Amino acid sequence: MIRGQIFHTFVSALFGVSVVLLPSTLSAQPRDIQISTPSGVMLVEVHQEEGFSSDQYFWTRLGNASGATLFYSDAPKEISKENFTPLEASEGSVGFNDWTIVSDGELNQWAYQSNLLFTWDLEEEEGQVATNFALYSPGPDGEEPLQENTKGALLPPDGWQVARFKPNSTANLPDGFDLQLIDSGQGAVLTNFEGFSLYITSNGESCSSNCYGEWTPVAAPSLAVGSDRFSIIERTDGSRQWAFEEQPLFRYEGDLQPGDAHGRDVNDEFKLALLTKNFTPTGVNVESRIGYGDIFTLNGQTLYFGSAFEKYWGGRNLRGSFEIAYFKGKRLGGSACVSDNCLLTWKPFAAPSDATASGFWEIITRHDGTKQWAYKGFALYTYIEDKVPGEMRGHSIYDIAEVDGNDAAIARTKYLAEVGNALGGAGVYWSVAKP
Repeated sequence: MIRGQIFHTFVSALFGVSVVLLPSTLSAQPRDIQISTPSGVMLVEVHQEEGFSSDQYFWTRLGNASGATLFYSDAPKEISKENFTPLEASEGSVGFNDWTIVSDGELNQWAYQSNLLFTWDLEEEEGQVATNFALYSPGPDGEEPLQENTKGALLPPDGWQVARFKPNSTANLPDGFDLQLIDSGQGAVLTNFEGFSLYITSNGESCSSNCYGEWTPVAAPSLAVGSDRFSIIERTDGSRQWAFEEQPLFRYEGDLQPGDAHGRDVNDEFKLALLTKNFTPTGVNVESRIGYGDIFTLNGQTLYFGSAFEKYWGGRNLRGSFEIAYFKGKRLGGSACVSDNCLLTWKPFAAPSDATASGFWEIITRHDGTKQWAYKGFALYTYIEDKVPGEMRGHSIYDIAEVDGNDAAIARTKYLAEVGNALGGAGVYWSVAKP
């Protein structure tokens, strides 16, 4: 049976419904890069909130348009769906890549990697159950839970799993390759076995004579054979090199750590080997800043986020030293900047009224009813004092809340202290937005 037929049999047996698979739009054309998630489906990083260090990252999950955890059932027989709500596909949606739409005649429902997706009505805070699941449930291969659930944290019923984003689990990759989410690449990028980003030549040729100092061909073992979209080419020196969709693969020597994507803009001959790309709002780009790494810009102007004061070890500009749980941005919402005085300096990154969440980007509604873009839970802003592209005058600003004053000021101070769990003060810390 083909995969769609297997899926039809599975869901019919599991839920007792007759389903019709809607056609996929996946194109076989080279470099037709599809989006990572459908409109209305989010990617959300799962973190454990820490009190005195950067929040520990576990894995990336799927969420609905408001960031709520998505679930699927892996039970071998019919299972109760009480309190579980199907993730409905909007009218006109079509399937692609790992995403399929299943219809029971009345409802079109999203499925990811052949698993129907649901939200759970008992989840009180977006992502709460996913974090509990990471901490207190067995690992994907049956590993012991990281912690014992002594306080009775909310977990999904038996037979229900949190839907993780795992593009590499269905990718047909030769040995020595992997597929990983690369933040700076804004998508699922082909990597080597060490996790280093790989690149393809944009002109389909091997490499011009002046690029070999920075670009290393991905060598193919003597016994390796091509498959699917991977092939092997013979270089002029007789060595063998991997190619993806007939485009030779290289590693950039300027990528010093797994997850780097510094080679994406240094040479017009090369581009990242993206298999899927994450959604980004119009005008948003990833740019490198010396001493700060990769940051988001909007039409060339630096983007920032504000977070409630917290205690952290390490420098705020160091890689990985300022990981912040999605919850913390969600709890703050648009409240990093609400006063007329603040809004003279910080301009919310406005989202169109008809915008829909997708990937790591989400829409929040501000106090005045306007829409604002948020990334990984945190609302984004531009800074009025940045006069020319490349300026970062708004970075590392501490906006200390008033502890004396009128009732409104005192209430805001208390609110920020509660959001940030601050011990020695309250306020908002402004930072460049990193991918």
